[in-house]
Formats: sequence, C-alpha cells, structure tokens
Amino acid sequence: MYCKNCGVELEEDMLVCPLCGKPVHDQDAESAVDDKPASYLKASLNRTQRRFTWEIISIILGSGIVAALIVNLIISKKITWSEYTTASGLVIFCYVSIFAFWTKNKLAGIASAFILASGGLLLLDVITGGVSWADRLAIPLLLGVNVIGLIYMKVVQSARYKGINLIAYAFMGAALLCISAEWIISFFMWGTWRLNWSVIVAACVVPVVVILLFIHFRLKKGQDLKRTFHV
Repeated sequence: MYCKNCGVELEEDMLVCPLCGKPVHDQDAESAVDDKPASYLKASLNRTQRRFTWEIISIILGSGIVAALIVNLIISKKITWSEYTTASGLVIFCYVSIFAFWTKNKLAGIASAFILASGGLLLLDVITGGVSWADRLAIPLLLGVNVIGLIYMKVVQSARYKGINLIAYAFMGAALLCISAEWIISFFMWGTWRLNWSVIVAACVVPVVVILLFIHFRLKKGQDLKRTFHV
C-alpha cells in the first residue's frame, strides 16, 4: 500500500509513514490500500522541461568539447586525444537528443539514437583523417553497450520481484560489458580476440552476484529497492 499524503510505499504493519510522518490510520483506509502511488512519483518531464534539460546538457557537452579541442590544438597543433572526448560527447548528445524529444517506443528510440550516433562517429572519423577507428572500435563498442543495456532492461521488466536482484543483474551486465569491450579492443589493436583483464573482473563479480541473489531470493524475497532505500 501507499501513503496517500506523499505516495511512498508502506509496509503492511506501519502505523506512521516513514517519509512524511503522517499517521496511516488517519488516511482514507480504502485509498491507502488500493490506490496507486501518488502521481508525482510517476511523473515524467513535460515537453518544456525536457527541452530545457536538453539545452542545459547540450551547453555543458558543447563547452567541454570545444575546450578539449582548443587545448589539444594549442598543445599538439592538431587534433589527437581530443578526438575521443569529442566522440564521447557526440554519442551522449545523440542519445540525449533522441530521448529528449522521443516519447514513443523506447526500443525504436534506442535504435534511432544508435544509428544517429554511429553516423556522427563515422563523420567525425572522416573529418579527422579518414576512417580508422569508428567502424572497428567505436561503433562495435556502442553496439555492445546497447545490446547489453536492452537485455538488462528486458530482464528488469520481466522480473517479478524488483529488489536487490536488480543490482545483481547490473553487476552481471557490467561484467559482460567488460568482456565485450576487451574482445572488441583486442581485435582492433592486434587483430585477434583476446580476453585477459575482463575475465578477472567477471570472476570477481560472480561472488557478489551470488550473494546479492541469495539475499534477495532466500532472506527477503520481493523487497523493493525504493522501499529499502526510502525513496
């Protein structure tokens, strides 16, 4: 059930809301048991807010990219390391722009952002001296992030209980991301598939994942993250 006053989720035996302090029994009992959380908890940014947020992020990204390019040109007299900071900023800008104005299907939005970002990376690579890293390094890495991110989102959506198991799944996703990144980077650098440090990272993550899943499924199945952290 949810607090009618502030919308936070309550335990069945709670007498007072831990967030706003309002006594549960003073609220409308029927509404407290059956109603959905207060609307502001599910509120999303409206079009004006999304546009304002997009403008702020764009200014920050643009300022960082320009500053990096200027410093790089002053020191090296040409674009070298700032190419990668520009690429990173460009990818973030593409995704932020798509999701700032895209309110329909999320999968289509991610696909559109990936296509847009890939095109931007290729264009940047061509402008700075020819296609040398975009097609064999940046775009495969971006594809790996998108695929693993989509798998994680699907797992979260299909999870019956959303508790600390989501943290365990996030660790698993991070381990897979490290393995895919080393795989792609090794092929780009040496032309062969090599796995070294990412396997060590994954091996270190496994015990953490096992413990988190044990806690979730054995000790308190179904504990909600928002309720655990009082958000």
